[in-house]
Amino acid sequence: MAWDFMSEEVRVLILEDVELDAELIKTQLRREGLQFISRIVETEKEYVKELEEFKPHVILADHSLPQFDGITAMNIAQEIAPSTPFIFVSGKIGEDFAVEMLKEGATDYVLKNNLSKLPHAVKRALKESKEQMEKISAENALKEREEKYRTLFDYFPNYVVVLDLDGRIIEINNAAASLSPYSRENLIGKHFNEFDFIMGDDTHVYQEYFMRFQEDNEIIESFEATLVSQDGKIHTMEILPTTLKKDGQIFAVQVIARDITERKKAENEITASLNEKEMLLGEINSRVRNYMQMISSLLELQSAYMRDEESKSGLALRLYEGLALEDSKNRVKSMLLLHDGFSESDDFVAIDFSHYVKNLIKHIINTYKVDTNRIMVENNVDSVMLDIDAAIPCGLIVNELLTNSVKNAFPKGRNGKVSIEFRIDNQDNYFLNIKDDGIGLPEGLNFENSETMGFKLVNSLVKQLKANVIVSREDGTNFQIIWSAADY
Repeated sequence: MAWDFMSEEVRVLILEDVELDAELIKTQLRREGLQFISRIVETEKEYVKELEEFKPHVILADHSLPQFDGITAMNIAQEIAPSTPFIFVSGKIGEDFAVEMLKEGATDYVLKNNLSKLPHAVKRALKESKEQMEKISAENALKEREEKYRTLFDYFPNYVVVLDLDGRIIEINNAAASLSPYSRENLIGKHFNEFDFIMGDDTHVYQEYFMRFQEDNEIIESFEATLVSQDGKIHTMEILPTTLKKDGQIFAVQVIARDITERKKAENEITASLNEKEMLLGEINSRVRNYMQMISSLLELQSAYMRDEESKSGLALRLYEGLALEDSKNRVKSMLLLHDGFSESDDFVAIDFSHYVKNLIKHIINTYKVDTNRIMVENNVDSVMLDIDAAIPCGLIVNELLTNSVKNAFPKGRNGKVSIEFRIDNQDNYFLNIKDDGIGLPEGLNFENSETMGFKLVNSLVKQLKANVIVSREDGTNFQIIWSAADY
């Protein structure tokens, strides 16, 4: 009840059987500027009713009434409204009686022949009542907070121990006490190093950290250690020590221990699994690369054999077969470049396609001994991440079309340019454009129905991408391939 009697109306209950005396009391209170409303009663029934309904801020009671008396009224008030000030206002009251009533719980007394003291007595009583109620409210709030803290402390799932500066237990919660065969009451006052059966082999770790605290008066780091439960199981704990202060001075250390046994077990299992998978992936990558390298080497040997046979026999068939093997070897190499790109990426499932094209251009130029002063290869590929399902067919398409351009588009020393463009637009559509300004495709060649291995492979890969392809024969040859990223 936080109200201000200097600015708000005070509810005054007057127990008086003489109407004139009651009016004199009210007049004296008004004279001193006290804002109030009042009720006047003279029987016990009326008195009890007003206590419960009117809820007065102060009670002014005569000592003796024909049907009632002030002592009984005070006792009733102490039961119904114990915080309400009770002031005796009587014409005849002895000093001994007044002292006795004050001892019994009366707030003050004023003689009717000296009513000028009444306003001061009322104001002082109201002020003291307000201060008392505020104190009680603060005490109740503090008690409530303490109870909440105690409940939280006792039933907190982590282990909590509070130590004094000598290392003795001040408080311990239920979880921490459950580790020990002793009761909580018997644990209070014990030094923490007496519990080596709980701390196990890590007792020295706890002692070392507490000694550091005693030297520096500050604990700022957490550490891991073990605890042994009553059933003998060893638990890995994360220990979080903090200092407790009062008036700026450290008076205790609160130690919170969190059981991370299962977490550490899971972390170790995940680490072991990752290491195993990394080793397995490394082995697979190594084998795939070796197999591709072996295929490339076999094709190289076969190509060398074909060249040797062609030089001996002069048969054009041998030359054709040698060139076919060279193209097959180049296809294997382009797949090997893709494999290397995925192996070097962070997640093994996507590569930066611009890096692949850059390496592929360099490889084709070296493989077919392209004179870069005569044939310029222009790289306009954006940095776009492609997953494995899109990167492999797209990479093989680039290899086939780029190889076809540098081999066939510029015969007899003709100069020219091949450009490769790759990008993704705002609608998540991929655009691959490979263009050369060479002699163009042979007349009558139908790209989609071509019997050449290279164009057959390109058509198959285009279908795999669910792409559309547009072939232009103006000023050379231009392949535009478009597909949706939503399909990948």
